[in-house]
Amino acid sequence: MKPNLIAARKPEEAATTHPTILRTVLEYLLDKGVQPFVGDSPAFSNFKRVVKVTRVEEVCEELKVPLTPLDDPIEVNGEIFRKIKISRKVLEADKVVNLPKFKTHSQMVMTLGVKNTFGCVTGLEKSSWHMRAKNYDDFANLLIDIHRIVSPILTVLDGIEGMEGNGPTNGRKKNFGIIAVSRNAFALDDAICSFLGIDHLVYTVKNARRRMVTPEYEVFGSFSSTIQLPSTVSTFERFSRAFSRFFVKYPSIDKRRCIKCRLCEERCPASAIDISKQEIDYQKCIRCYVCHEVCPQNAIKLVRKLI
Repeated sequence: MKPNLIAARKPEEAATTHPTILRTVLEYLLDKGVQPFVGDSPAFSNFKRVVKVTRVEEVCEELKVPLTPLDDPIEVNGEIFRKIKISRKVLEADKVVNLPKFKTHSQMVMTLGVKNTFGCVTGLEKSSWHMRAKNYDDFANLLIDIHRIVSPILTVLDGIEGMEGNGPTNGRKKNFGIIAVSRNAFALDDAICSFLGIDHLVYTVKNARRRMVTPEYEVFGSFSSTIQLPSTVSTFERFSRAFSRFFVKYPSIDKRRCIKCRLCEERCPASAIDISKQEIDYQKCIRCYVCHEVCPQNAIKLVRKLI
């Protein structure tokens, strides 16, 4: 079972898979005689603290389901990218069930089923991949490679409460009122983004179509909603990529909010942040927005710069 446990955020913040969704799926599997375990590799927080704050630990203890960090990496090759370090616990599991959260993402536009399996990459390896796949399309293709390696048999999207704006951790909570289920996460992501009218903007959806890994699918049920996209998706990009390159968003430190915890500095894959001076070296910055994701104080703002 791979929920979204990106950080130590309470369930009501809508940044992680809600424990009620996790409990429901676990109870179903246990009733079928399955012996599940729950795992993730949080990019930005200590695993024990994450599972406690998200109340995942509480659910697993009550149901007597093992809970484990996804460590012990094995190098595997994808179709495009090589030497991807994925947890042995994932690769040796009989089956994987994917439990993503419905959220926007400042870099990839949306994080749904395909993006969630990036959590199977161990520890700080995630940050290094932001440097190895700097281009957004390249990073999307990395995510597609990882998802195809992990190959979950079922994806259950928690979209009852999700996040819009500058997600995946510091956006705004919104009630979308949906649970989506599919045997194929490429199909699920494609359907959700099509309903929202943003399928042409979401990098994993676009590249999955280009690589012809999105199968033909049928939708049972309906979904209607609006969503405010990250501010990194410019108005120009929505209509013309030719103009969008002139207007980009860069991270900026809000000195009034910053408590100098150094999480952004430690996790920056480009080593572009000096938190002692509360400065960002924009010659090094690759606009991966990891600093924005990890900041517990929402002290990293995304500001427009004309280049």
